[in-house]
Amino acid sequence: MKKTIVLSSITYALKAQELLKTNGIYANISRSKAVKSVRGCGYGLSIESLLFEKARDIIASADIPVIGSVDEK
Repeated sequence: MKKTIVLSSITYALKAQELLKTNGIYANISRSKAVKSVRGCGYGLSIESLLFEKARDIIASADIPVIGSVDEK
């Protein structure tokens, strides 16, 4: 199962994706309906659920604002 971390802009999504990649976590940028339900203009980073907590902590430590998260089906 995957989770999506919702960010406010493509710029934050790209920065977070690169940051996670340097920490061995691979994420895909998405604009799914689930992301739009949390924030109409937001972008999401889709990651494995098992890595969600670690990824969120890495992103937060870089002062990248996280809007929310959603489970993918």
